[in-house]
Amino acid sequence: MPNPYTTRPANQADFDFLYQLKKAAEFDAIKAVFGWDESIQKQIHQEEWQQDQPTIIELDGKAVGSYLIQHHCDHLYFGRFFLLPEFHGQGIGSQVMNAMVQQAEQLNLPIKLCYLQGNRVGSLYQRFGFSIASQDTQFIHMIRKAR
Repeated sequence: MPNPYTTRPANQADFDFLYQLKKAAEFDAIKAVFGWDESIQKQIHQEEWQQDQPTIIELDGKAVGSYLIQHHCDHLYFGRFFLLPEFHGQGIGSQVMNAMVQQAEQLNLPIKLCYLQGNRVGSLYQRFGFSIASQDTQFIHMIRKAR
């Protein structure tokens, strides 16, 4: 069993970490789909931060990732799910997804999410019962229906 992670709400001190986390996790996918423009990515990060702050994933007291759950009346939206590359393959993503699915099942709500084309996270989502709702040249939109 992988080490259990802990979570906490993000705070202002996490702002730079979260930008570097997104860059570490999504640089290649963003570069392939849009081209990486540092100033645009920083602007997007600032806008996302002002919209909603994510949850920080910690392992042994060290920030290693993030995710965001947004509650809507008819679904949960799961986004900004990033782990530092050195923590991939350790079961943390599966633990986070398991907790997310349990929360949605308790609320009897579907989960919606979106990720960039070329990001390998899609196989993780499929293992947890998500299916592709739509896709275009930039994004894949998935849903896990309420059970």
